[in-house]
Amino acid sequence: MGFYQSKPWINLLNVLKNERVNSAGEIICEYCGKPITKKYDCIGHHKIPLTESNINNAEISLNPDNIALVHHVCHNH
Repeated sequence: MGFYQSKPWINLLNVLKNERVNSAGEIICEYCGKPITKKYDCIGHHKIPLTESNINNAEISLNPDNIALVHHVCHNH
């Protein structure tokens, strides 16, 4: 999907990564609860999956409450 290369998605993901840090400056995986130590390992997961019918609905695709930050491996579970 071209959505994941779009500026709005990249910008939102960067904001979430900056906002969702603990007191030690770590992003905690919302799936396993362990720190995400490598930048490339942090994936923005849509809790409500994106489909062709909702991808253009910003209330779903760009809603911070619908995005979990998880490890790449955890995302594949």
